[in-house]
Amino acid sequence: MSFSALILAGGQSRRMGQDKAELRLGKLSLLQHMQQLAQQAGASQILLSRNQPGTTYIQDLRPGQGPLAGIAAALRYCTEPVLLVLPIDLPLLSAGSLQLLVPGDNEQAVCFRDWPLPLALRPDPKLAHLIEQQLDAGERSVKALLAKLRCTVRPAPDAELFNTNTPAEWQQCLSTLQQAAILEEPRHD
Repeated sequence: MSFSALILAGGQSRRMGQDKAELRLGKLSLLQHMQQLAQQAGASQILLSRNQPGTTYIQDLRPGQGPLAGIAAALRYCTEPVLLVLPIDLPLLSAGSLQLLVPGDNEQAVCFRDWPLPLALRPDPKLAHLIEQQLDAGERSVKALLAKLRCTVRPAPDAELFNTNTPAEWQQCLSTLQQAAILEEPRHD
């Protein structure tokens, strides 16, 4: 199934102390890494929710309202029947795990157990209206939206759902990636 991917990179990164999207994973910024991951998962369209200047970025229509505001703004640009929503701060995700989120015919929303993001949604006017109503009521919770949509829950790839919000968590993530790369290197005995 064709799907669009939305990368949520519009937060203020207060706990990190610098823009998370600009953190480096080798030669790539975290934003470039997440774009590459979305492509590997099969996204035919990649949308960037980023409250920064630039014509390639989607700006929140309701600044400071969190991920739901980023999703609401991106819905108008989504060209595919499914929107896969990825937060910028889960760099250990794999393309295979993301493909597990693509909904079946009768599923409106899909997420991993105990994790509201990443998620997959079926964009339509009803969804946009539901998000707008929720934001109007001051409710910014993605979990609350998923409850209203009767979200299908898939088993979580827990090792991949490591959230990097602080410099210490980022260093732990880099260490995990470095250890994985060492284990994958071919041995020359």
